[in-house]
Amino acid sequence: MTPTETPRDIFLVANNIDELGGVQRVTHNLATMLHERGHRVTVVGIQHAVEAHDYGTRPYRWLVLNEEAEPPPPPKTGGLLAGVDPRVRAARERHHAARRTAVERLSSLFDVVDEGVVVVMQIHSMNWVAPARTGHLHVIGMSHESFDATLASSRWERVQRFYRDVDLMLLLTEHDAARFELEGFNNVGVMPNSLSYYPEAASDQTTKVVVAAGRLAPEKGYDRLITAFGLVAGQHPDWTLTIWGSGPLKADLGKQVTAAGLEARVLLPGLAGDIETELLASSVFALSSIHEGLPMALAEGMACGLACVAFDCAPGVREIVTDGVDGLVVPPRNVEALAAGLSRLMGDADLRRRFGAAARQSVRRFAADEILARWEATFDLVDR
Repeated sequence: MTPTETPRDIFLVANNIDELGGVQRVTHNLATMLHERGHRVTVVGIQHAVEAHDYGTRPYRWLVLNEEAEPPPPPKTGGLLAGVDPRVRAARERHHAARRTAVERLSSLFDVVDEGVVVVMQIHSMNWVAPARTGHLHVIGMSHESFDATLASSRWERVQRFYRDVDLMLLLTEHDAARFELEGFNNVGVMPNSLSYYPEAASDQTTKVVVAAGRLAPEKGYDRLITAFGLVAGQHPDWTLTIWGSGPLKADLGKQVTAAGLEARVLLPGLAGDIETELLASSVFALSSIHEGLPMALAEGMACGLACVAFDCAPGVREIVTDGVDGLVVPPRNVEALAAGLSRLMGDADLRRRFGAAARQSVRRFAADEILARWEATFDLVDR
């Protein structure tokens, strides 16, 4: 990678940096790209994840502000006596003292440099970045979810409070950027995440495997995917479904597979040692999420040359997939439509190859070098 002519001090701040999750993977990928480009990168997690994931050797500096779990917020005690209850006051002070300590530590990190950029990877992290000393730095706030997901959550209040005054607010899609502009935000830009890999060769589309990959959590909708596959499994007896990942629903999904009599057809093998290899050994990628931002697992399946079928669960899906050109997009949460899409792809080898080839070309725009060039242009923009 060609070194930059203007190396910068860049801080990436996330809620945590050691959880198995999409934002964490994006953070580490971005940090690695920027480091290799010659920037001085520091990755900061607010606190440790409950279950840590090993992201391997990190060539850049990283640290966690709260090495110990931050004390919980004070109990929400109602009534006139709540304000004078010594237990509530003590809990509140412990919580606020820990927050002040973490903010001061973050400020001390920022104080060391004369200028630079802070990229806030998650909205919640602004609770620490906003009160820190950043007057000599440019602050970029990111959101890795759709406008609708933010609007329907407690994060909407934080976005209103923190993101209107940052140098730049970056969204994942043009659609979401337009929605925030309609809400009066005048500092909006778009920055997609980058692919973790772009294989030199694509899947040969001969292995009769439908694949999905992600955290086994409710928002990924894998219960719907298993049901959809079960609806058409009898029509395609030589196909299997493999869902790679771990998470809180592992046991429940296993019970669903057993109850449906699909133990030999639906596999839940856990985390993949090399997900790129597993994707290349498959032919169809399925996205069954209830909501997403810009689903890079889908884009990475397409980069491996897989035909895909996806719920239309967020604008980011249609910014990756063009229905009928490089994949299939079906109505959100519609199990029957998902089943029909799976069946169509499983039953038509020529269509799979056509979609897979088109998909691979389409998602080239998310390759690391393309996204890194956009980041460099963004840094130049906020420097002006």
